[in-house]
Amino acid sequence: MNRSLPYQGLRLSAVLAVTALVFATVTCSKFRSQTSQSDLKWHLVMEVEPSTSSSLAAAVTQTVAIIERRLDQIGVRGVKVRVQEPAANGRIEINLPALPDPERIKKLIISSGNLEIAHVRSPPSPAPVTMYETRETAELEMSKHSENLRVLRYGTSGKDERWAIVEAPTIVSGNDLRNATASPSAGSGDYSVSFSLRPDGAKRLSSWTREHINEYLAVILNDEIESIAFVKSEMYDTGEISGRFTKQSAEDLAKVLTSGAFPAKVRFIEERVD
Repeated sequence: MNRSLPYQGLRLSAVLAVTALVFATVTCSKFRSQTSQSDLKWHLVMEVEPSTSSSLAAAVTQTVAIIERRLDQIGVRGVKVRVQEPAANGRIEINLPALPDPERIKKLIISSGNLEIAHVRSPPSPAPVTMYETRETAELEMSKHSENLRVLRYGTSGKDERWAIVEAPTIVSGNDLRNATASPSAGSGDYSVSFSLRPDGAKRLSSWTREHINEYLAVILNDEIESIAFVKSEMYDTGEISGRFTKQSAEDLAKVLTSGAFPAKVRFIEERVD
């Protein structure tokens, strides 16, 4: 059976509150020195899963560009990112110098960087948003409907974990992001990430929120719900991801989001150090 949880409304100067997702921190200045081919001693191989929305070749090409842009933004220089032959395997080889905190670099590389805003299937406010205690319960409810829906986790694994049903396609996707920047949150030592949308994404968000006052929206980051709030008024082209971010974790998240969302899922399949 479902379970309803109370939620506070969101300040609708397009501020989307998000529980902090802690991204690995990287100090850019450590990585800005130029490297030669002989310095590239750390080798990673990623595999791009076939995408239903684009061809594998197109997805691989786009993923290579995003990885290069992301590594450049975090200050890693002289890397070599290339499609591994045969290209039909959808594999990408990344050659880097031996860097400090390699696990942190890997987390930044592998993050899908996909921020989404989606309608939650629930009665509108003032009724509390509908949540489910298990994935199975949510999926059973979802099976009763013919619409295109998704079941996503909200909260951390364990006793606080809940599940919600959201509509697909989303109102806003990672491809709609124009920019993201980290800035100090007023009145605290925490940081937040402000983002702006491209015109098409802003138009969709504005139109949808204008027509769905008091409906619930979910902010989704990398296929997990980070926040749910109801619509008080029309929203436009900017928003804010707030929470317990440090300066560096907020900057990392901003760089990942700005670099673009991967067009398909990726995974590491090989790692070696010369």
